[in-house]
Order: sequence, then structure tokens, then C-alpha cells
Amino acid sequence: MGAAVASVLVFGACAAPTASPLPEPAEPAVGADCLAPQVVQTLGLSLDATATATSHPDAPDAGSVPEGFTPSAVLQCLAGETLTDVSGVWDAVTVRRLEGDLARLVAALTRPSLHADEAGACPADTAPAWELWLMDAMGKAIRAALPVDACGDIQPEVAEAVGSLAEGEVTHYPVRLAYARSAADEPVGAGPVLLVGP
Repeated sequence: MGAAVASVLVFGACAAPTASPLPEPAEPAVGADCLAPQVVQTLGLSLDATATATSHPDAPDAGSVPEGFTPSAVLQCLAGETLTDVSGVWDAVTVRRLEGDLARLVAALTRPSLHADEAGACPADTAPAWELWLMDAMGKAIRAALPVDACGDIQPEVAEAVGSLAEGEVTHYPVRLAYARSAADEPVGAGPVLLVGP
């Protein structure tokens, strides 16, 4: 009986995940914005009103690459860096401009996301979230939906395609004051230079 139960449990954990339907085509925006509220939230952060003097409108929903849209560059939005200034230590959004042959990436973005019909074995720590904006030669941009695996992590085919692109400009933007300095604080050690947000 014990062996039979064990077999059922193993079979359930190894059940093939189900492919989700592809998302609707993304709505083109007038430009890419890694500090849009929806993007910052996906990265696990929030945007302080004091972090930037520029308004950041809502971003369109992430979607598939629309027919006829030809991307020429990519902006990758990531979290994880910190910046320091006289106010203290800020959580930051990192923006990487990527260029190269985007055919591999566009193909990877057509893969369906997967979800498990039953609870399976997934790592306790999921991979950090990031977002992609695809931009065309005219400056229009789409917020790309990133296919995920059954554990909710971005599929490796997408990550590998992004990794194959050439990195251009990299910029860090403060978004949330994580630690406010006081007059009694010791000077903070050297770190990335704080840049004023767009």
C-alpha cells in the first residue's frame, strides 16, 4: 500500500504542465518607461513621490508582439541595485538598453506560458522578476508579456535570448527610499552614483 501511494505522489508531481493561451497583442505606447507604476510593482518595488520630478503614466498591459511591429532595440527593467545620496539609501530600478538580432527573442516570446494543474516541486526562491519593452525605429514601444514556466519563472529560452544581445547604456533610477540617513549616521561607502530619474 505504501509503495502504491508513493507511486501516485510521484506521478502527480511529474504531471505535465498545461500551456496557457497566448496573451492579446500588446498595445503600442509612445515610449518605453521602466518607471511606470505597473512595471515598478512587477519588480517588487514602489515609486516614492520624491524619487522623480517627472510624472510616469500607467503602462499598457503586457502582451504578445503585435503583427507588423518590428522591434529594433530592447529595454530591460530590473531591480536589485541601491543608490546613495544625502537623503539615504534608495532602492533602484536598473534600465539596460539591448541591441542586436532580435529574431531569437521575438520567437521566444511566442512560447506559451505553462501552469501546473497540480502542486509540484518548485524552488523555494523564485528567480528575480524583470520586464521588457520592445521598441521600434520610430520610438514606439510595447510592454512584452514574458512566458513563464510552471513555477512562475521566466522561461530560459527568453532569458537566453536576452543574454545573447549586446548591452548598451545602463542607467540606475532611485524609486524608493529604503533607509533615511540622519546627521548621526556614518558616511555611506562608495556605491553607484545617484542619477536623477527621468
